[in-house]
Amino acid sequence: MKRSFPFYGFVGLVLLVVSEILHLRKVEPFYSWFYCFAWWSYILTVDAVIYRIKRNSLILNRTKEFFLMIPWSIFIWLIFEGANISLRNWYYVNIPPSLAERWLGYAVAYGTVLPGLFETTELLEAIGLFKNARVRRVQFSLPAHVGLVFLGVLCLVSSLFIPLYFFPLIWVGFIFLLDPVNNWLRGRSLLRDLEEGNPRKIYLLLIAGLNCGFLWEFWNYWAQSKWIYTVPFFQETKGFEMPCLGFLGFPPFAVQAYVMYNTLSLFRCYRGWEQSSYRLNLKDKTSVTTRILTAVLIVSFSVLVFRTIDLNTVDSYAPRLSDAYWIPPLYRNELPRVGITSLDDLVSKTKDKNERDELALRLLVPKEELISWVEKAQLVSLKGLGIENLRLLQEVGIDSVAALSTEDPSQLRNRITHTYEGRPWPSLSKLRIWIQEARKAVKHIQ
Repeated sequence: MKRSFPFYGFVGLVLLVVSEILHLRKVEPFYSWFYCFAWWSYILTVDAVIYRIKRNSLILNRTKEFFLMIPWSIFIWLIFEGANISLRNWYYVNIPPSLAERWLGYAVAYGTVLPGLFETTELLEAIGLFKNARVRRVQFSLPAHVGLVFLGVLCLVSSLFIPLYFFPLIWVGFIFLLDPVNNWLRGRSLLRDLEEGNPRKIYLLLIAGLNCGFLWEFWNYWAQSKWIYTVPFFQETKGFEMPCLGFLGFPPFAVQAYVMYNTLSLFRCYRGWEQSSYRLNLKDKTSVTTRILTAVLIVSFSVLVFRTIDLNTVDSYAPRLSDAYWIPPLYRNELPRVGITSLDDLVSKTKDKNERDELALRLLVPKEELISWVEKAQLVSLKGLGIENLRLLQEVGIDSVAALSTEDPSQLRNRITHTYEGRPWPSLSKLRIWIQEARKAVKHIQ
């Protein structure tokens, strides 16, 4: 029988192309939320391909599980966002200033994590990758299970309390902590796969994690609202925004996400997202009280961590022309009338001397003053530095990309901490990123 390709697969492909084009043209909401559009396009397309191959997919045949997976995806990823308060491994820039838009964006973005990983895993499985993979059977005793759980606790605790050296362990800790529990309680377990000599699921998850990691970083790199890494020791060589060695964390993270979701299935009568476990114990129902309490838990935890992200992880909001305090209000109101509707426009439309001269003449403003406006706009746009950080740098005498490029990170930090004694200031790793980007920008201009 001829196998169809679901309509939403074409929608995903078209949406991806359209979002790419509109993002490059800086059309909202594609400019700010390109990452979300790209990932949901990918999920729709991959699910359609899976259905085309084997006539069974998450969206069409396990629809309830697919939609249930989204809030759990948000919940699971927020555990790591909470951990990042201690780790300080990434921060967000150019986030929309509207609370409602921002929090909706968080939910839509974090809701792609599990669907993206699991759809990719199922696609690899559907095309027959590692179909005949076998390893020698291993038996895990009760002491081995206990030892693995202890190792998991050690990984998580050390990563949170000594993050400078043990931060990578956050991406494996839950594997050791939870999978032995899943195995002991007869749930879906990767340890049981190894006991049966079947490593296929582990291999598929590792490859899926690497694939998704590449796409996470690729699409994040081009996005307006994005994350920046401040991972210790590995900032020199990067693939997109990620230090190259950091890509090694994506494969175990995929395994970890799978294990965490399997643990959740223990409380759902062992039902899961895979074709083999989706219809398990259908006669057993989760009580209404449990469902309500679960919904309250997810919503409460999400609100708490969203607020924590706003206070600790968001470093800058998307700069608006109306926020450009260094431009007198009269000219801020006049700029849109001459075709300058954003700070990006101010920078891009004044690159040439003739363009600057013409704009200065149209606004009846001295050329030197216009150049000062542009230099500050360039600094605001540098690696998502933002309006508030510009204020901070101006207080210590830095008001252009060129001036920032001449600074030494440690000396600059000392000046900032002395000026802002008793108040929060940028970390040394963040200052290094700004100065490094400023030097690149100056070198490019030269």
